[in-house]
Amino acid sequence: MNMLKDRKFWFCVVGIVVLGFLSGLLSGNPGSYYYSLQLPSFAPPSWLFGPMWTLLYLLMGISLYLLLNHENRKQRQTMVTLFVIQFIFNLLWTFFFFNLKNNLVAAIDITLLVIFLSMLMYHLWLNKRIVSWLMLPYYIWVLFATLLNYSIYFLN
Repeated sequence: MNMLKDRKFWFCVVGIVVLGFLSGLLSGNPGSYYYSLQLPSFAPPSWLFGPMWTLLYLLMGISLYLLLNHENRKQRQTMVTLFVIQFIFNLLWTFFFFNLKNNLVAAIDITLLVIFLSMLMYHLWLNKRIVSWLMLPYYIWVLFATLLNYSIYFLN
């Protein structure tokens, strides 16, 4: 079946994007808080985050769909579980950083995100290489965000 005609594809893509959008929406005025902080010289402008996360969530939704259709049940279960765990840490980070304004808890959260995402990337590379390529921009962005989060924590 053509994946664009598969309802599960649209559920995954739209679902991930909507959850990401809601996470951002519930964070209040993130730009205001972001610019109230002492930022490192490499900090991107706040307007970049919306388009970047939209693209990353689209790629994550496609990735989730491909994982749910992976033929090996045990590998699928492992990869989907790691995907869900890292995604929960992703959503929690926004709450900790913007709602609680707790840069230390956010740094701990994003560290756990990197750990679970790294485990996922390892399994993807071994078992579903196309998904590892789709998730690579997200992985790089999360590594950058981790550096940014720790820099903000130490500067503030």
